[in-house]
Amino acid sequence: MFRALLRRPEARLFFIISVLFYICIHSIDAFLAPMMINQGIEPQVMGIIMGASGLATLMIRFPLGIISDVVKSRKIFIQIALVLPIVAWPIAWLEPHPITLYLAKAADGVTAATWVLYNILFIRYFDRKEAPAAVALLALAGPIGVFLGNCIGGVLIHYFANNIAFFVSCVSALLALFLTTRIRDVHDPVQAPSLKACIAGAKLQLADRSVWLIGILATIVILVPFATRDTLTPIYAEQLGARAGILTLLSNIHLIFYALAIALCSSVFYQRLGLVKTAVLGILLQVISSFGIPFTSNLYLIYLLQALAGFSFGMAFAAFMSLSVVNTSPDEQSTRMGLFQTIYSCGMFAGPVIMGVMMQHINLSSGYLFIAGLSIIAAIATPLSVRWVHLRKASQPAEISANRSLASARE
Repeated sequence: MFRALLRRPEARLFFIISVLFYICIHSIDAFLAPMMINQGIEPQVMGIIMGASGLATLMIRFPLGIISDVVKSRKIFIQIALVLPIVAWPIAWLEPHPITLYLAKAADGVTAATWVLYNILFIRYFDRKEAPAAVALLALAGPIGVFLGNCIGGVLIHYFANNIAFFVSCVSALLALFLTTRIRDVHDPVQAPSLKACIAGAKLQLADRSVWLIGILATIVILVPFATRDTLTPIYAEQLGARAGILTLLSNIHLIFYALAIALCSSVFYQRLGLVKTAVLGILLQVISSFGIPFTSNLYLIYLLQALAGFSFGMAFAAFMSLSVVNTSPDEQSTRMGLFQTIYSCGMFAGPVIMGVMMQHINLSSGYLFIAGLSIIAAIATPLSVRWVHLRKASQPAEISANRSLASARE
């Protein structure tokens, strides 16, 4: 099926753009934290810089979805976002200062916030019946892009200066921007909703406590890899003597097992365990991987724990993505998913920041233990929260009926 979709020239071109997009936003993540520590940047400042992309995504993603729905043009937003890393990373290379590094990571975060627009635009190139396959095909761009970005960045750092890898993000964004000039901005056949209607739909989702509850739990789940894989683990591995090649391998091991877990969720875990048990098991495995790393200096064991970390994150995060749209009508799913993604972006920001503070004022191991403890709380809270959400959803029809009866009586 994927081969048939990629036979279309425009689909192939857009897939290449999407791979370049992921190279742009993730190529430096595996190397930046230890690089900053080696340059003498304080750990808590390092954490703030590493969390800049998550903060930018948090601020941009939800309003961007609303505005793009009203304007009905996604291509222009994609192009504007790609310009930012093209400008920011060369500045960080010329003047590697905490402020320039923060701005460069924030630029990556703004670019990352446009990913939902890539999905919407890509789907428009296909018939409605081909949409699920198109979404699955585009999802492959993520693992491919991150893998290539890690490898290219690792090779450049190994043979040249550390900050030469900054240009991987810049060049990939430049190539993607050039290729976007050759794609069509397909518009929806129906009239765009008014800004007032979009805001009304957004307010409805913002008032729904269930999406906040699921989103907060997902925040803890996504906080784990941003705190460990992207922040603590590269620093700890470098303290054990690892260099660019090992850091690349550690990041790619996490990526491969994350993708494997995602692939197994719908066909194996959901059918045998269900959504809630899949989420809880994934979180518990995150506890084991987080707790184990600081208590070993054996890199081979760290590889194994890193594989477990990737697999467990894939299980838990996929389950929460599915839980976020359970019992949601089709016309609400887009706005609800945008809000859900905005909420869990807090973890992308908070993870590195908290770890930086703990490294500076306590030690590196305390960060792993904190993450493990937080994950235990999430594992306990998940089934209780989902049960509350289901009970609340079940009671809503009765509440609506009662309100209507009361209104009729008053009339």
